[in-house]
Amino acid sequence: MRRSLLLSLALLLLVPAAARAETITESYRVPTVGGAQVYVEVTRQAGVQSPVILTYSPYNVLGEGQETQDKYGDRYVPRGYARAVADVIGTRNSSGCWDYGGAAEQQSGVDLVNFLSRQSWSNGKVAMIGGSYDGTTANMVAARGADVPGLAGIVPIAAISRWYGYAYSHGVRYSGNSQRPTDEGVDTPLAFDFGFGRTPPTDPSAIDAARDRIRPCDAVRHTLEGYNRTPDYDAFWRERDYRKDAARFAVPALIAHGWQDYNVKQEEGVELFKALDGSPFKKLFMYQAGHGSPPDAAFLPVLDAFFERTLMGRDSGIEAMPAVMTQGRTHAGNDAGFRAETAWPPAGASDLTLRLGRSATGGTLDGAGAGPSASYTDRLTGSEEVPQRALGAETQWLTYQTAPLAADVRIADAPRLVATVTANRSFGQLVPTLFDVDPAGSAVPISRGFLNLRYRDGLARAEAMPVGEPTPVRVTFKNQDWTVKAGHRIALVLESSNSAWAVPDLPGLSLEVASRSSRLMLPVG
Repeated sequence: MRRSLLLSLALLLLVPAAARAETITESYRVPTVGGAQVYVEVTRQAGVQSPVILTYSPYNVLGEGQETQDKYGDRYVPRGYARAVADVIGTRNSSGCWDYGGAAEQQSGVDLVNFLSRQSWSNGKVAMIGGSYDGTTANMVAARGADVPGLAGIVPIAAISRWYGYAYSHGVRYSGNSQRPTDEGVDTPLAFDFGFGRTPPTDPSAIDAARDRIRPCDAVRHTLEGYNRTPDYDAFWRERDYRKDAARFAVPALIAHGWQDYNVKQEEGVELFKALDGSPFKKLFMYQAGHGSPPDAAFLPVLDAFFERTLMGRDSGIEAMPAVMTQGRTHAGNDAGFRAETAWPPAGASDLTLRLGRSATGGTLDGAGAGPSASYTDRLTGSEEVPQRALGAETQWLTYQTAPLAADVRIADAPRLVATVTANRSFGQLVPTLFDVDPAGSAVPISRGFLNLRYRDGLARAEAMPVGEPTPVRVTFKNQDWTVKAGHRIALVLESSNSAWAVPDLPGLSLEVASRSSRLMLPVG
């Protein structure tokens, strides 16, 4: 008996103190803007001075139980971290009004982080992590810079950095998609103003939250702004643009996003990474998947090192890790592994310029762009699938193709199209798609672009398209890491409705596209 007891005591001494401590879960109501209160649950080790891993979420109403006992709570609480999950203002057990990513919601996140950092059991450091909206709130709080001294780092996963870009692409309203319909989930503001923002609290004592659910708040304004057919980038959207405040991000950032995310488009993560020049350090982790989490096997070791450094203050080696980890893709599918880069776009990347031209057999993409102009008329039935099955038919689109490639071409970031077009009316859309075409003629979409022609000169104000006059326009495609293999062709399809992906305009737009002066620029690295 004595020998067994001594052995047990010896084994106990080998277990870290944090793992032996009692785990407790408690809740708080944090005072915030307009007299509202944010409800937050915390799971931590008793008697341990813990940094906080926080998720600020509107989705907690979808599941009950202790929200902190998730994959992050299970992984990090035994290591001495506290796990906190809070309800976004105006949802579940938090009172106030849902604010569609606006100033009130942002302030509530700031108040929440600073509150948690000041608790007696906290070591004063809070990191925010989450996917989709849950990661968007991390960007939202980090954009406040010095106002949130408790924030030590952010891990936005598949998150919005600019709310305008979630609803619109250069003035074109997104709808669904034909590649991965389940990516769409629920659309804001509709699902929130009339869904999550209306659901009653789960805590019977949350009387203020129950009362606030009855109020319409700003639902009408959200709807008008979120579904406008001429969506100027106005004060409403500037308030919800965290990327414009990238210089204020004062904490390290680990940004993760799927290259094939058709809900929160990949540019939301990639363009934020590019903009964060002032943060202590930044990392970009891009994976070939849709709207969801990165693969644990590759991502969690990076996340462990990030939290060790930012929250525990230990030398974890995170700063020496590659600035960018990216998983590429080809016509055949996803690359097996990840590629390390020192920057994005990759260092040494340059533009490959292909001019649009016409020959006797159809549209060409090369260095000359010879041949006459060509035109098409949109009948509102267009989608990328139709030309994908018959690129050369050109019934309500134009197709331009390279010759078979002599060597692999890696498209590493956002292609751009600069075209000279002549329209028969003052409004409409240009929605090009870039394809990878194998030797058998099978075409797979690489990336898509969207432009409301009334916003060809910027998003501040819609301006009529000149009728009958050659007019330069510019379309930026979605960022991508895609290698077109030798022997394949690169194809560009120009059309004016991609109905599976975006709300189309009225039928009847005719566009004439000039050769020579129109060009496709591919970032090759």
